[in-house]
Amino acid sequence: MLGRIGIAVVSVVASMGNAAPVDRELIDELCDMIRANYVFPDVANDVALHLESRADEGAYDDLDRMALSSLLTRDLQEFTKDRHFGVRPLPEGWEPPAEDPELEPAEEPVGIPWERSPFGVYNVDRLDGNIGYLDLREFGPVDVVRDSIMAAVQLLKGSSALVLDLRKNGGGDPATVQLLCSYLFDPSEPVHLNSLYFRPTDTTTEFWTDPERPELAMGDIPIYVLTSPYTFSGAEECAYNLQTRERATIVGETTGGGAHPVNGFPIARSVVAMIPVGRAINPVTKTNWEGVGVVPDVEVPSDEALDEARRMIFDELIANGDPRAIWGKYGMISADGGLEIDPETIREIVGSYTDREIRAVDGALEYRRKGAPDWRPLHRVDDDVYMIDGLSDFRLEVDRDGEGSIIGLRGLYRGNEDYSARE
Repeated sequence: MLGRIGIAVVSVVASMGNAAPVDRELIDELCDMIRANYVFPDVANDVALHLESRADEGAYDDLDRMALSSLLTRDLQEFTKDRHFGVRPLPEGWEPPAEDPELEPAEEPVGIPWERSPFGVYNVDRLDGNIGYLDLREFGPVDVVRDSIMAAVQLLKGSSALVLDLRKNGGGDPATVQLLCSYLFDPSEPVHLNSLYFRPTDTTTEFWTDPERPELAMGDIPIYVLTSPYTFSGAEECAYNLQTRERATIVGETTGGGAHPVNGFPIARSVVAMIPVGRAINPVTKTNWEGVGVVPDVEVPSDEALDEARRMIFDELIANGDPRAIWGKYGMISADGGLEIDPETIREIVGSYTDREIRAVDGALEYRRKGAPDWRPLHRVDDDVYMIDGLSDFRLEVDRDGEGSIIGLRGLYRGNEDYSARE
């Protein structure tokens, strides 16, 4: 995960227009940093030898900082298959912080001006059927985004189910992952979510659920997490935490596969090396998702994941007798144009019903109150159940006699399911 970036200054991208010969000392310093800090010591030595060999061949000569950074990143990632590994140019004239030349961990994803961002919380909504929806694009620094996460949790409380959309989430602060996950489990018993081992300090940090406001926890509702190949790092940790604890169903595509927190190391005051210094250790699997990603429980194209999750949620809630889910499912089907209807059923339902009437036009049904100027499409959403196009709070149900012949229609209004009006 992009959990620990060593210097926040890397969020400033400078113009790199002037090429300059590469100082071999830059490569040597980079290799020393890799040997001392990369999470796997044996791999660290091998990749350093690889870069030194490439430098001996002149691969890095006469490149400006931008081109050098790109080529080094490519070489590092091709050799290690570690997508967190990389090199980025520092702004021209960059100087190390005066107070501490060592790294000051800053939980700030590169290139995100947090003071002007929505703090990762892109959208909070209540979908039809009382489904909570959170589109989270970043796990920003916990001290910066805590209020936004808490506000989202407050808005989502009371949902019958939750969709957590991580399809466009590239990761961030593991403490923010911990904060959000703390509200998705039963608050009465702490859950060990993840551990991070850091090679430079030879220490392991454990992350447990610990909601600041237990009354807002949603530990008893179904959770569906949406993923894509873009889902990466801390976003993968969130999905993996919930999946391995059997707390959520993952829907979408396999994620990017990055489980190594990084620190940034300035090299020769010219570039910054983003070196993976640790690894995630899941308490259930004893491993992580590095290189393989989080594999969804239900695999569908990511752009279809929300619809698939909604269908699954509706079926689950309907099985538990939730009438709001029935309305949600029917509304979703109607919005998609309704179910196919055969010619015999069309002939059977067409007719006049007291003050309403139904007709067929080009193999589709239309509905209106008698005397109204406009006919409206009528969609079949279930056996003998129909909804008027664009009207989500009213449906028609067909009444039949003991022999199966239609004898009338019932109008059913949302929120008044026990009321029926024969027409």
